[in-house]
Amino acid sequence: MNLNNLTNLINRLTEFGTNPKVECEDKILELKKLLVEIYAHYLNSNSSQLEEDDKDDNEIEPPNFDYKETRKIVESNFPNLGWYSTTIEINETWKESNLAIGDAIDDLTDIIIDMLKVKWYFENTNVEEALWYFELFMRSHAEQHLVDLLKYLKDRE
Repeated sequence: MNLNNLTNLINRLTEFGTNPKVECEDKILELKKLLVEIYAHYLNSNSSQLEEDDKDDNEIEPPNFDYKETRKIVESNFPNLGWYSTTIEINETWKESNLAIGDAIDDLTDIIIDMLKVKWYFENTNVEEALWYFELFMRSHAEQHLVDLLKYLKDRE
C-alpha cells in the first residue's frame, strides 16, 4: 500500500467537507475516482489481521467533527446530490421487499467525517495507528456508505 497515495486521496476527499468552494473540472467524476481508489486501498489492506483488542484503551481520541457544518459544506460542493431508494439485505429481497431511503449527502458526509478522523490519526499518532483506524472505520461504517454512494452516482448517469 502506498501511504503517500492514501493520505493524498484522503486529503482531497476531505476537502469536499471542509472547503465550501472546491474547484475542479468535474466534481462527480473526481469524487467517484477518489472513492474507488480509497476503497481499493482498504480492500488491499490487512484488515483481516486487525483485532479490536489490539488497541490500548488510553489512546488519544480525535476531535468531534461537526456533522451539520460538514454536511452544509458537502451540500455546497454537490448541490445536485439527493435522496435515493435502496434495499436492505440485498440477498434477501426475493423473500420480501426491504426498501429503504438513502441520502447521498449523508453518505458522503459520514465518509468524510470518518476520513477526517483518519487524517487526524495520521497527523497526531503513528502510521500503524492511523492505518488501524482507517481499516476499522471502513469495515465498521464507511464501506457501506461508500458502496451505496457509488451505486447512486452510477444510477444517476
